[in-house]
Amino acid sequence: MDLIEKIFNADIRIPKITGEDYVEKWDGYEKQKWHRKEIPDIFDGVIAEKDGKPITPVLNEAHSNYIKEEVRRCKEGFHFINNGMLTYITGKHYFYIQWWKLEDDIYPEYRDVDRRYFLFLNYWEKIMWCLGIVRGKKRREGASSQATCNLIYECIFFKNTNSGLVSKSEKDSKETFTEMVAKGYRELPFFLKPKLLNRENSVTELVFEYITSDPKEKSARSKANYRAPVLNAYDRGRLSRVLLDEFGKLEADIPASVLFAILKKVLVKGVKRVGFAEMPSTVNSWKKGGAEFKKIWDGANQFQKIGNVTANRLVKYLSAAWDGYEGFIDEYGMSVTDTPTEEQFRYLVDKWVVIDEFTGETTSELTEEDIKLGSKQYVLVKRRAGLTGTDLEEEIRQNPCDEDEMFMAANVDCAFDGYAINKRISELKDSPVFKRNILFYKDAEGIVKWRDAKKGEESFCWKITWFPPDGQENKVQGNGGLPIPGRQTDGAISVDSYSNSQGGRKYGSKASALIGRKFDTLDPNNSGKVIGQLYGRPAEKDELHLQVMLAGIFYGYKVWYEHTADDYDGYFKDNGYRGYLGVYPMNLIDPKKKDDDTERHRGTPLTPFSLSKQMDYGVWYFKHYSHLIDFETILENALIFDPYKRTEYDTMVSFLILLACLLQPVYIPPPPKDPLIQMYGDKTGNKILHPSDARF
Repeated sequence: MDLIEKIFNADIRIPKITGEDYVEKWDGYEKQKWHRKEIPDIFDGVIAEKDGKPITPVLNEAHSNYIKEEVRRCKEGFHFINNGMLTYITGKHYFYIQWWKLEDDIYPEYRDVDRRYFLFLNYWEKIMWCLGIVRGKKRREGASSQATCNLIYECIFFKNTNSGLVSKSEKDSKETFTEMVAKGYRELPFFLKPKLLNRENSVTELVFEYITSDPKEKSARSKANYRAPVLNAYDRGRLSRVLLDEFGKLEADIPASVLFAILKKVLVKGVKRVGFAEMPSTVNSWKKGGAEFKKIWDGANQFQKIGNVTANRLVKYLSAAWDGYEGFIDEYGMSVTDTPTEEQFRYLVDKWVVIDEFTGETTSELTEEDIKLGSKQYVLVKRRAGLTGTDLEEEIRQNPCDEDEMFMAANVDCAFDGYAINKRISELKDSPVFKRNILFYKDAEGIVKWRDAKKGEESFCWKITWFPPDGQENKVQGNGGLPIPGRQTDGAISVDSYSNSQGGRKYGSKASALIGRKFDTLDPNNSGKVIGQLYGRPAEKDELHLQVMLAGIFYGYKVWYEHTADDYDGYFKDNGYRGYLGVYPMNLIDPKKKDDDTERHRGTPLTPFSLSKQMDYGVWYFKHYSHLIDFETILENALIFDPYKRTEYDTMVSFLILLACLLQPVYIPPPPKDPLIQMYGDKTGNKILHPSDARF
């Protein structure tokens, strides 16, 4: 029966041992664990290079047998005994830890966390619809080193291979190529180095000659190079292998999702896959690439495939930061996530804890008490203890333990509490709040009602989570013939509109309207929050004003537009509902100017005081009440909101206006000292309405 190991939602079959398979039992070594073996002494007399130029060495049978076995292991994988356990690693993993020298001039250690990634990689390379892996990671995980190794591996073992590399900047692309790709190639043993047709110290491209042992087959070429992160980096030809390094840190002017969409074309020929991508990255701030990388990550969800494939034909992978954390890996390459055994403890202390011989104090980052915690408690508790705000977010960015934390950490420059916002996004992902798509209309009797949006209307309709109780709709008050909403104390509506009245989707700005309820201690789950959203750009601007006006009538709420234009004032006035438009809220007016005779226009002001006050309300609300937000669009907009570029964030502008309006007390005039209708009494004590009616 095959052994199946589940790794990030993939059921991976571990190859069985047959009678012909070789199992390394480490004869001559004290312990059964991974040992990297140097080239045997029989090669001491073999000349592989002369005057810096490769030559063909003369090999005997012993040489040839060794080389054939090494090539077999690099292609088929390797079985060995590790602490008494039979262990299998893939060919790429064997090549990496046996022959690939890192940029700091050492060879990688064996780690079980890497074994699992290479198994995952090997599995998806064989799934032909899959174009690659998006790999979230912690700092110093070795993911980029492994991916650069895989670029050269493809050039060695497959002819006509085109390997490419793009990193977060041109400088990073060049450094990764020269310090990792080219260096790794130079350090390989001669029998794994294909003949180089250009200079070995080339800083732009390595071109290899692939010589086949079959005389009927012509020799072929393979190459590896790099490109700067521009939208046309690799936009033609074919790529067999590509490393897209740190795409979570691409600058906003090079959107990662757009760049990959272009690159994807060189990974396919028709519907056939011809190339494979690895995309390892930590996540930068939302404004500096994080938001675009999130689009790629969400499209690579093998947990929720569309039919048989994912949305972008990628899959995702992430191991928790405490899995394979430096300082908590025992001598067998296993992660010490919980309390270590005595053997593990002594090994880790001897390797990592440095004690000053004179003072007796620990001078290393790790102490014995740290190691006793295990990596999980050390990462989740010890390293995060006492950190708040930006410091906490940066620590999580460096060492994320799950998908939510991976992107929770992308808010180093978020204007609000990014941690709380991402926590709510995660909650809604697990338990989404139902939103009904509706449009308001007036029936034959002039009563405002709602209906479900039809197919084709979803692009501009209300999304509602709460309706007023039966009998509370269409509440209105009279005011000298001018109707005003009858439930102003319950809620408000805010609108961020746009300037031109026509154009449909031709122009970028869209309208965002929100319905919100004031906080009610008797109904805490449905109040103090947004309960409706209208977002989009209708063909005619009057459609926006109509839906907003009808919503105000239906809910009995006043409406506040941001006062960038006043066409809404004319629309509401022409339809007889000007009394539904709120005037400048007093809490958005500078106290020094409240006594001025300046007219309070209908809407919200754009003064520095008003905008600053709205931000204050936003900071306060997201810190304490993010859990009340049911609309993902508000949360996502908040993560990238730039208060100095408000016009680019329609949803956030309407939300900040709404908060101010919900927090503004509703003025209820005091009862008159004298009754509006004076009552008089006659001689008998009966009350009459007017003195002229009195009978004396």
